[in-house]
Amino acid sequence: MKKILLSLTIIVFASCNSKDDPGNVQTNEFEKIKTTLIQGEWKVGNLIDGQSDHTADFESFVFTFNGDGTVAAKNDLFTETGTWAYDNSSSSDEELVLQFSETVPFDKINDNWEIIAVSNSKIDLRDVSGGNGNTKLLSFTKL
Repeated sequence: MKKILLSLTIIVFASCNSKDDPGNVQTNEFEKIKTTLIQGEWKVGNLIDGQSDHTADFESFVFTFNGDGTVAAKNDLFTETGTWAYDNSSSSDEELVLQFSETVPFDKINDNWEIIAVSNSKIDLRDVSGGNGNTKLLSFTKL
């Protein structure tokens, strides 16, 4: 009986390989962003691009994210519309994809943002530029 157990143990350990490829694992740790963003209004808490702080460019805008994937940024003068999407198709990052027109200052937030943290009151995002290696940080704070 001991020989059988020993043989089975050896077979099990021999079949395991520390180099086993898990494949393209898709995570959904931050999937709740899809329901969190559509609850209420948001403002840009900060937008840092490398050494430049662009937070003030958005201080008058209130963002409303809709369940159909549209987003509106409004202030007293005008409304800028765009789209948003949660994307977990990357094997390493979950992303919030924001797409507005190339109108200033919205061209600064058009990006596939890596989701760093999601709570009911704050969303933290990051993007590392492939060209110059600058890190951009964007956060939305719930009003």
